[in-house]
Amino acid sequence: MRRENSRVSPIHIIVVSAMIVSWGGVTALADDAGRIRPNEANPRYWQYKGEPILLLGGSSNDNLFQHTSPELDEELDRLVEHGGNYVRCTLSSRDRGDVYPFHREAATRQFNLGRWNDEYWKRLEYFLRATHDRQIIVQIEIWATYDFYTRPGHVYDGLTAWDRNPFNPANNGNYTEGESGLFATFQSYGHQLINPFFNTVLPLSRPLDFGIRNVVLGYQQDFVDKLLSISLGYDHVLYCIDNETQADPQWAIYWAQYIRKRAAERTTSIEVTEMWDPFDPTGGAVEGAEMQSQATHFFTRRSNVFVTLENPDLFSFVDISNHNAQVGETHFETGYHIRKRIQESGIPRPVNNVKIYGAGTGGWNGTGADGMERFWRNVFAGAASVRFHRPPSGLGRSDVAMSHIRSMRMLTDAMNVLVCEPRNDLLGERSPNEAYCLAEPGRQYAVYFPDGGAVRLDVSAARGSLQVRWLDINRSAWQEPQTVTDAGTLQLTTPGTGHWAALILRK
Repeated sequence: MRRENSRVSPIHIIVVSAMIVSWGGVTALADDAGRIRPNEANPRYWQYKGEPILLLGGSSNDNLFQHTSPELDEELDRLVEHGGNYVRCTLSSRDRGDVYPFHREAATRQFNLGRWNDEYWKRLEYFLRATHDRQIIVQIEIWATYDFYTRPGHVYDGLTAWDRNPFNPANNGNYTEGESGLFATFQSYGHQLINPFFNTVLPLSRPLDFGIRNVVLGYQQDFVDKLLSISLGYDHVLYCIDNETQADPQWAIYWAQYIRKRAAERTTSIEVTEMWDPFDPTGGAVEGAEMQSQATHFFTRRSNVFVTLENPDLFSFVDISNHNAQVGETHFETGYHIRKRIQESGIPRPVNNVKIYGAGTGGWNGTGADGMERFWRNVFAGAASVRFHRPPSGLGRSDVAMSHIRSMRMLTDAMNVLVCEPRNDLLGERSPNEAYCLAEPGRQYAVYFPDGGAVRLDVSAARGSLQVRWLDINRSAWQEPQTVTDAGTLQLTTPGTGHWAALILRK
């Protein structure tokens, strides 16, 4: 990000000033004053260590903490090398080779929900320390939704994720089906029927009482408390309750209140959101926005981003990751619609995209070209974070993903994104999905072209000379700058096909 009358300096390189603290028995690096939080000057973006920060990422998996060194360290180093500073962390154990948070008795092969598996928590602690050392922001998803369902893609050794889950009453010695209200066999992908695991806080017939403890909720609370005993010792963590949930909104509201209360007991402030399942976060307000086949199901209709928007006291940022199933101009419009709704609310908050779909597989998640375009369109719609989803549904940590992260960092380090607004209205002779504009009129303009093109840019608010530079996004290379004077309107024609960005600054 560029500041007037100052040298350009990369915003992802921040001097760390931290202290060593002991937190819940875990020694961790912490700096509460510099904790990740909405930017003071413009709360639609983030700040870390008191400095503005745009979150860019891509990784090979959503539960990187399950990876061990040196594999994990090599991936994190590569991300930082390319300008990345943002990863996702679902607390998932559904992949082959993952470890579970609970101890498993050798003799019975049953889990004990009252005893921890130290290996799981050591991996999480190592991951948080490794990301903190590299100043990579972590977005934790507490409940990995599909660990509790029977999706075919999560089957191995003939068992579904729920078949293997420690909370399944068939897999632990702590409660039975009758005692817990959970089913040993539960055939649902999550769209047809909600696992009762996500109903433990219902009904809330009286004001929220954190002393409530039924047999399953008690163990859920223990799990969250154990997580927070580690994670609250770090200043670079954002919290998301679930992965693309369709559970009753009271579930998200309960856990948002719960973790905020636990943090407050430690005089720590945290940032919290929820990730909802619908592809269309606008509720049909954007014409042509794609919806899932189950979009009319009451699960989806009640569980959507409007819950986040309407509860700013609980949800201090908004995640719209599933809108990254949209394509082209519609994708931009759905993201921009949410930004406008937040602006109209009078309570500005960051909008995050912790997973951007699109790889070589096509299908509902789109192609690799879709993934690249979505990465850029989100930023040009004013998003505060973008991260390529893991394969096979996203570009992950691929060479292509890394080059786009590097190029985005090059562009945004050369300008001040915080004071810019999406301004496609400044573009003339523009076709749908041809070009997108971020601007602080009169001072700076950035225009992104997904696949070459030519548009006219209104720079009439600028006076004097302007510097025009083209960024070859695929090659992460700037071309030689050009100077224009009193242009009024600029004709911008990309030097070639493919992904290009033009940066126009007042000299």
